[in-house]
Amino acid sequence: MSQFSFNDYQNVVAQAEANSNGSSKIGYFKLKDDGDIAIARLNISSTDDLMFASVHTIGINGKWIKVSCLNPLGSYGGDCALCAANTANPKGSISKANKKLFIPMLVSYRDPQSTTGYTPAVPVIWDRPAAFSRELANKLMIAGDLRNTLVLITRNGKAGDMQTTYSMDILPAEHPVFKPDMIPGDFSAFNNFNIAKHSYWEKTPAEINTFLTTGKFPEAIQTNNTQSASAFNPAAATTTNAFAAPPQAPVQPAYQPPVQTPAAPVSAPVPNSVAPEVASPTPNTIPSAVPGVTPTAPATQPTEQPGTPSRNFSGFSF
Repeated sequence: MSQFSFNDYQNVVAQAEANSNGSSKIGYFKLKDDGDIAIARLNISSTDDLMFASVHTIGINGKWIKVSCLNPLGSYGGDCALCAANTANPKGSISKANKKLFIPMLVSYRDPQSTTGYTPAVPVIWDRPAAFSRELANKLMIAGDLRNTLVLITRNGKAGDMQTTYSMDILPAEHPVFKPDMIPGDFSAFNNFNIAKHSYWEKTPAEINTFLTTGKFPEAIQTNNTQSASAFNPAAATTTNAFAAPPQAPVQPAYQPPVQTPAAPVSAPVPNSVAPEVASPTPNTIPSAVPGVTPTAPATQPTEQPGTPSRNFSGFSF
């Protein structure tokens, strides 16, 4: 039915939030340019709280989506068809498996329009290479439970700089500007949080094979963990997909009524006439270009917006 009540709407929203385990409320952390800073409180009490995954990044309909690798950690076996597809076409739109670290945290960004100079804290996931876990392990050794302290995160590198790094400094409780109450330690947004429903997809071998055959997964494509093409490797964005796209049905021309041609007058046969000789076709002839018709350029994958950092798939190690 097209009409519904307020209670119906509330029930639908509550069910959707339950199915997403709260992931729809949680964004992604991002600092855009060199020198940008943010204040954060990390939802990490020990290295046991660190969330890792080995994922492929694949292109679907101009979006870049992370899908979990089916090979066990450290294995290069044949359990993952996405690994095999990347090996067969390294420059295609399926990346190598990359070890990723997902950091849950509350973050406050600089905001000159705010009375405090910073935005209210919001829950986000910071997507980093797995090697960044060593930095977090050092901070845990220094400060202990990171939920009890604020950290200053600084971007070192201009937008698009492939060598961009991030520094993380623990702030003292008596800091003159950044007070602990800037970010209350309420991590309830992460209750029952499922990183696979937020930052990447977990697919079965059958679902992956369907994607490699048809270019799409069996069920409706999710959108909560996709990224624009500008956030991915520009080389992959301009090369051929590793999967074969389904053939397109030919377009039927619009109906045209038959052209009536006046019949030629019937003449009497010429006696003893010789049938004209029909020239045989010349082998290996190449048809000439049709005047006025411009060949159509082959379709390409979506290109990356300039100035956006690409990701490096050259390695598969910490």
